[in-house]
Amino acid sequence: MPVLLLLLGCTSRAPDAVLAYLRGADGYTIAPRPLPALVDPGTMSGTLGDVRHGGRLVGSDGEERYTGGRGLTVRYGLDERVAVPADQDGLLLFSFYAHLSDARDALAAQGVDLSPMFPVAIAWNPAVSPLLEVSPADNAAYAIGANLFLLLADGDDRDVPLLANAGVVSHELGHALFHLRMAGDPLAQAIVTDPASRAGMWQASLHEGFADALAALLLDDPRFLDASVTMPARDLDGTAILTEALLPDPDTLADSLLPIYDPYALGTVFASLVWDLRVATDDPEGTLALLLAAVDAWAPAEDADFDGERFLDALHTAAIDVGQQEIVCDAIAVRMDGLLGVEGCR
Repeated sequence: MPVLLLLLGCTSRAPDAVLAYLRGADGYTIAPRPLPALVDPGTMSGTLGDVRHGGRLVGSDGEERYTGGRGLTVRYGLDERVAVPADQDGLLLFSFYAHLSDARDALAAQGVDLSPMFPVAIAWNPAVSPLLEVSPADNAAYAIGANLFLLLADGDDRDVPLLANAGVVSHELGHALFHLRMAGDPLAQAIVTDPASRAGMWQASLHEGFADALAALLLDDPRFLDASVTMPARDLDGTAILTEALLPDPDTLADSLLPIYDPYALGTVFASLVWDLRVATDDPEGTLALLLAAVDAWAPAEDADFDGERFLDALHTAAIDVGQQEIVCDAIAVRMDGLLGVEGCR
């Protein structure tokens, strides 16, 4: 990846807008947009956090930290006070920052407090220790415990790069929010530190389920990935149903040739259940409020409490009235296929 160089316009006054990917009713376009959170596009410095170039994510004993990195400079020109990046890397960085700002603002408008995590660390093309359970691939990742977004340039030729997909950015912010509600501190280690344990497998799957559900509710789109990559198995309005094979089982993982747990299939089942609630109530904001109330009521303090059935019970308990409880029960019956249930629904 070439080093990005700084090219300022003919005046020191900050740009009024940046060129970025914008998501609209008819899809994505590249167009100017105000971005007051990005104070200096040339150095990618702003109120959400400053982007650093390189550095390394390292960790041991469940604790991760970001070290090194240097100041980033982005090459751009000015067109009627709009910062126009000179290359794809700059466009991706502007777009990521814009989507992160939008998601943060949308959550704040619904009373969700993200102030403990901002400003957040943001690293462009960092090195990642192979010992960590962080595998960013062609987009973004959130490093739990380090309060860090990792950004990589998209290696594929997509109409909308994953890093510029508002749903992908919202998904990663979802991981940050889920961890914050769990641990109370963005720099705290994960509740479960053994990813190969049953609790660790549940933790990973519920992380992915919450992140997908949050992105879908913020964008009101159960197929937010489609703009970048078609993955029918991740569609939240699809046919994701719980099977015994999806239930976390450390013995099965230990017997596999590649002992790495894939949390996405089970996560999609839980996210699809949340989307079913949004469809049944026709209320994305109310569904998000219910989801967050369930997370707060469930928030496990110990490994033994980290499982999906307890989460379903918390979701049912958090329902504001009998009508909403019935909707939750109906969604559980459809998506969990009798393998997981709630006493109040029987």
